[in-house]
Amino acid sequence: MNSLSKLLKNFLRMNWFLFMLMVALTVAGLWFIKSAGEYADNADLFVKQEKYAAVSLAVYLLLTLTNYEWWLKLAPLFFTAALATLLALLLLKGTPLALTINGATSWLKVGGVILQPAEPAKIAFILGLSWFLLVLGEHRGKFWLFALTGLLALLPAVLILKQPDLGTALVFFPITLVIMWAANLPKRYLLLLAAAVGAGVLFARFVIYQAWWDGTAGDLWPATKRTAYVVAGATAKLPAAQQAKLTPLTARKKSAPPATPADTVGAVNKKAGVLVKPYQLGRIRTFFDPDLDPLGAGWTIRQSLNTIGSGGFSGKGFVSEYGFLPKNIAYNDFIFAVIGEEVGFIGSALFILGQGALIFGVMHVAARAKDSGGVLICLGFAALLFTHFFQNVAMTIGLTPITGIPLPFISYGGSFLLTCMAGMGLVQSVWIHRKNFYNHQP
Repeated sequence: MNSLSKLLKNFLRMNWFLFMLMVALTVAGLWFIKSAGEYADNADLFVKQEKYAAVSLAVYLLLTLTNYEWWLKLAPLFFTAALATLLALLLLKGTPLALTINGATSWLKVGGVILQPAEPAKIAFILGLSWFLLVLGEHRGKFWLFALTGLLALLPAVLILKQPDLGTALVFFPITLVIMWAANLPKRYLLLLAAAVGAGVLFARFVIYQAWWDGTAGDLWPATKRTAYVVAGATAKLPAAQQAKLTPLTARKKSAPPATPADTVGAVNKKAGVLVKPYQLGRIRTFFDPDLDPLGAGWTIRQSLNTIGSGGFSGKGFVSEYGFLPKNIAYNDFIFAVIGEEVGFIGSALFILGQGALIFGVMHVAARAKDSGGVLICLGFAALLFTHFFQNVAMTIGLTPITGIPLPFISYGGSFLLTCMAGMGLVQSVWIHRKNFYNHQP
């Protein structure tokens, strides 16, 4: 009886604003998935997402009503299991247990259950990294701790990148940066990460886009040299073959060569040491200049912008008869475009406000946490939500390169919805066990 009363007390102490906001976003997601599913001639999507939502809600309640400290103690086990599952997925590639969709082997199929291991790995990583920095917190000023923390982030990221799934792999780095900051690691170390991000942007702009790197290890140094000649304004000194690979903007505008031509794709795939896939290079290049491949890599972003723009101020209504987007992406990665088309500027703005309120709500829980463990969990999950939300919306409107990354609580997919609700369950547990506002006691 005491256990039941304690569970009831914990349930009533829940942050009801965050709960209702989570439910509202999930219901909205179901509605837009239903609409996009009918456009894609796949009404089963709505039914499947309903089942995913029911299972995810059960996991949410389980984590809400149990003490997050217990899950934090088991974090090393969860993180190890997540890495083992990601490794097993790569080893099972080519077997019936590993599903390959759109070139990425990202799903495990056991019986009738399909799971994307990279999604729950995000929660396991947040718990594992939080536990790691709590245990070794007394060494936070040491560079070796910073380096080891970065290595822990690289482990799941590299395994996911091998699937390949670049978008999901990149999510681990903002989470790592925020947890490092929350754990009070020296700011000079965090500036190193910020500098690395800046270097990555410059690399994409000059080496991938301007110098036309083909994505292989063999062309990396020649492409870097071509970039140096461009920056120095001495491209005429390059051999003719190297000059041709620079493809200046003026020449591109005249001939508009595809960002990833078919012959280039075939040639690159036959080379050893492929570091970045041709389609990923194409997405980066068409981000800088969509006119490079208006019917290929640049086509999707054009269609997305047309879809959002067609919604106008108030939208065209649900289950629109018009469809600019490819049917196989309207209900997942590009569902924000569906939102823009159907509810217009007003509905999209309300949706953005709702997502922002949820993220700030999670950060508010972090501010009320009773210990550092609760703070790290909440801020790590807030970083996850913000990264997914920002990148998904930004790529849809052409502010960032396209990566396959879903929208929290909205996009179709059981694994990601389960991850989001599991994270919210941990946040609610931190809130339930927060310090008392009046006497500051747990």
